[in-house]
Amino acid sequence: MNRQTKTKQAILDAALYLFHLKGFHATSLRDIGQKAQINPANIAYYFKNKNGLLEFCLTSYFEDYIDVLDRNIQVLDEKGPQECLMDLVREILHFQAKNFLASSFIYGETALDSNLNREILSTYYMKENYYFQVVYEKGFKEKLFRHVSFPISMLQLKGQLSAPIIHARYAREVLHIFPQESYYIEKYIEDTIHFLHGTLFNNEPVRKLALS
Repeated sequence: MNRQTKTKQAILDAALYLFHLKGFHATSLRDIGQKAQINPANIAYYFKNKNGLLEFCLTSYFEDYIDVLDRNIQVLDEKGPQECLMDLVREILHFQAKNFLASSFIYGETALDSNLNREILSTYYMKENYYFQVVYEKGFKEKLFRHVSFPISMLQLKGQLSAPIIHARYAREVLHIFPQESYYIEKYIEDTIHFLHGTLFNNEPVRKLALS
């Protein structure tokens, strides 16, 4: 990693930490510079302004996220839809845990109504939806998935995948579990896959399955 890349990464790490801690609007470029131990002018040099830095944070995160999905979709025919979907669950939850601060900030940020967030929804989340739909359609076609509504099933699964991040404070302070701990992550993956077996996976052949 060269000096320029290290500097940009230090800025990104500091920004995500402070955005998560204080919120985007309450964080200044000076705050980020102090946290990253660099001159705030470097932030303007690399990202122009705080909005440019925010856009970089979002796109960097989602590019890496889409790569996770893409790698799994590439082996869909080899693994089959059930195994592929289980692997997607595992890798998404591990990705979120590895990028916990970024995930926490981004889940909150993308819930807001803004032009940038609408752009994120219309690009990355639509691509995510497409990948999952490909898996579901193959599962329906091969009669390995039950006849369920894809939109509703997808909404339920998204809720399962986002809960450890969205409800992290509740998990820590009320349930006394820590979403970043490896034991918790593995247990949560196990329970989420159990949920798929109970609601989506079809172990008995049926006469007709189709996408709702």
